[in-house]
Amino acid sequence: MTVTNKLHLPEAFVKAVSVERHNKAGCYSATTLNKGVKEIILQERHWGEFTVDAADSVWAAFGTAFHAIMEKHEDGNFHEEKFDIAVSNSRVTGVVDSYDMERGIIADWKTASVYKVMKDDFSDWYKQGMTYAWLLKQNGLEVRKCRFIACLKDHSKTKAKTDSSYPQSPVFVYEFEVTPEELEQTGKRITAKVQAIEAAEKMADDDIEPCTAEERWADGDKYAVMKNGRKTAVRVFDTLIDAENCAGELGNSHYVEHRPAVSRKCGDYCLCKDFCNFYRQEQGAAK
Repeated sequence: MTVTNKLHLPEAFVKAVSVERHNKAGCYSATTLNKGVKEIILQERHWGEFTVDAADSVWAAFGTAFHAIMEKHEDGNFHEEKFDIAVSNSRVTGVVDSYDMERGIIADWKTASVYKVMKDDFSDWYKQGMTYAWLLKQNGLEVRKCRFIACLKDHSKTKAKTDSSYPQSPVFVYEFEVTPEELEQTGKRITAKVQAIEAAEKMADDDIEPCTAEERWADGDKYAVMKNGRKTAVRVFDTLIDAENCAGELGNSHYVEHRPAVSRKCGDYCLCKDFCNFYRQEQGAAK
């Protein structure tokens, strides 16, 4: 990976935000397994061809710094312990931020946006936590609960005072109990994902199935009821039939506009987009 420095930032800054390859060949971390198979393979194959600017990596550096601060303080728990288990012909790894053996609690430090909390979608954290719990179980350690402690990097006290739906604290905690049934399902999910990655390794880039809508952070297709002479939608629906019924009730001056799902990760947060035929096709369709 090439790191550019368009703002001529100090060398120390550039070094601090430069990202190293996350996984060794044949090893897949808990966070990597949350990505789509196509993204995982393309990132591995084209790592040396990626170019990022130092300024665009600043939030990753904040996350690393937050972890470093938390590691310095002893609390009797295990910190930054790495677990490594063979799955199929590969290995699954995970570095657990904190593990309270006495209470069976995993804690993971996060930096996140207010948007994530307000969207109320923590499926990626849930999968990551369950993968950690599964890894610990394979090593004979019990996990009863997973806790994610997130520092909200863009929290506003002013908005918290005026909007009750806005996170009221700059620190947010997401937690869940771990059950034997969920651990069993997690083991099946991990094995299936690893086997899918191994199969895709034998394919050409364009032959690998696209990432799922969830993996692309894609909202579903929307259907906007529009009015002649008005630029903004009167109402937006998830289904065409609901939008058509609404437009019909409102009269002939109204019509339905299809708004295709937008893959929010692809354009702004995926290093692989220039090597992904799905992204190229999606961009072509949008023109």
